[in-house]
Amino acid sequence: MKTLSTFVPAHYQQPGKAPAVMIVGAGPIGLSLAIMLQKWGVAFRIIEKNAGPSTATKAMAIHSRTLEIFRDLGVADQAINDGFTINQFSVQSNARRVLNYNFSCLDATYPLLLSLPQPQTEKILLERLTELGVQVEWNTELVDIENQPESVRVTLRHGDGREESCASRWAVACDGARSNIRKRLEMTFEGSSYDRFFMLADADIEWSGSKDEGAFFLGAQDGYVAVAPISAQSRYRLFIEMPYDLPPEGERPSLSLENFQRLCEGRGQHMTLSNISSTTIASFQHRRVQSLQQGSVFLVGDSAHIGSPIGGQWMNLGISEAYNLAWKIAYVDQGLADPSLLDSYNEERYPVALEVEKTAHRLTRLITVRQRALVWLRDNVLPLLSNRPKVQRKLPSMISGHQYHYAKSDCIQEALTKKQRRNWSRNGARTAFQPPVPRAGQLAPDVELWQQQGALPARLIDLFHGTYTLLIFTAADQFSPVLPGHYALAESVEKDYPGIKAYCVVDALSSAELPAWHSTLLDPDWRLHKRYHASEGTLMLIRPDAYIAFQGADAMTLVTYLSVRSGLLKAPRETASPASEAVQIQRPVATAH
Repeated sequence: MKTLSTFVPAHYQQPGKAPAVMIVGAGPIGLSLAIMLQKWGVAFRIIEKNAGPSTATKAMAIHSRTLEIFRDLGVADQAINDGFTINQFSVQSNARRVLNYNFSCLDATYPLLLSLPQPQTEKILLERLTELGVQVEWNTELVDIENQPESVRVTLRHGDGREESCASRWAVACDGARSNIRKRLEMTFEGSSYDRFFMLADADIEWSGSKDEGAFFLGAQDGYVAVAPISAQSRYRLFIEMPYDLPPEGERPSLSLENFQRLCEGRGQHMTLSNISSTTIASFQHRRVQSLQQGSVFLVGDSAHIGSPIGGQWMNLGISEAYNLAWKIAYVDQGLADPSLLDSYNEERYPVALEVEKTAHRLTRLITVRQRALVWLRDNVLPLLSNRPKVQRKLPSMISGHQYHYAKSDCIQEALTKKQRRNWSRNGARTAFQPPVPRAGQLAPDVELWQQQGALPARLIDLFHGTYTLLIFTAADQFSPVLPGHYALAESVEKDYPGIKAYCVVDALSSAELPAWHSTLLDPDWRLHKRYHASEGTLMLIRPDAYIAFQGADAMTLVTYLSVRSGLLKAPRETASPASEAVQIQRPVATAH
């Protein structure tokens, strides 16, 4: 059976052959994409015009969803170890909390916001890429690109002045806001500058808040002050907004400790600054391309969109885009999916980019409003609404990356009725907090799997890495006469579609009474059935990026979806040739029996 790769040295696996992908840019997004492709076994090159990694702090917020992606890349634990956990972020007006994002309320694998300066993030990713046998080609600049039918030809200039022309099946622009690829392809980058400028610094700050808390401070002075923790030693990133156009050189405010201290006064919160460094003054813009794809070229991250840093979402957005794109390239490259699957990249990710921009705009308007009536409503009514438990649970997901969905994608199908989606309870048992009902196009909920005594802990999210995953909810024990039918469906789907791994979810304490040649998830306490609101026969097809591709209760509907809408290709019926067998690679092994 042809399966997907884990840790194949794709960068050098076929010397002399053109790489499938040319990655341009080795920042956090380009490095993440390279690790993804390497794990999938896709041949690629990654080039960077600079001589080495970035040394500027730049982005520092790593959201919960990005940590889930980093888990797949094998760097989540290292990032959390090297970073600093922020448990909450508040908006305070004249010393009163009007809004509070408590990230510990997230229903996610990582209920936190991580503070990790960009150079450290790049160091972790670069070490991981090197560990996998790949080297970034530093001092290598793309100077020309030709978008040909079904391929890309680029001209590269190396550090010694030598030029090289080479082809690849696809190219991915991870080269930032000044993207050379975007300019060479003459793609528009529409938008404008904000009518304000920002002063940034890293500083030791003493204030009354917790060391694991960040905050926006509003008050009598114009603009706002924001602080985000960097370390447990009261080190913060300080962010001050000035609601004016950026003055010309020579007329700009001094980036001195005294000036930063003065601008922090009058916010209802006394702060004492010291040991200031990394001072910057800048204006920000909001711009975007009209499409994330042009032919065989894909744009990811800042090459496609830039915006307000409020919410710290832009680097996280780019990494999620790379994650969406990587598995699709791998499935097409390895003959498991039709090339048309790649069209869903722009279809799915462009609306998300627009929503991120809107979220930044909404938060900006909220904290910069000046009309007296609106200020009163914000400071007095908003706290009453936002302190409700349901709202408290919802708020952090609005910026963590979990709420974005692909429900309108042509590759997604919701085939359950409202009644079927809510038919989950066993014996009427209910908990105090009812998590939302999963829907097709949304992220699949992660659950800690039930394990037999002595087995290592395991999570459902790890089964999604590297393949499509079909969950067949049986709502039955190991002695039920319905089980053979469910196992037959699992076997049939796996036989027809090598890019899918199927599991039957069974109410059993042990796999001893179950067929050893089938994959089973034990669910004696019904934690999986309940979290997925699943009755007998519910089918959940989950993509390699952990999004629910299909949700239904009928096998024929699933079969129709797979053949018509999924983009997946059936396995050829003829015997594989030695050449095709040579590229077969291993799917991650399931451990959840």
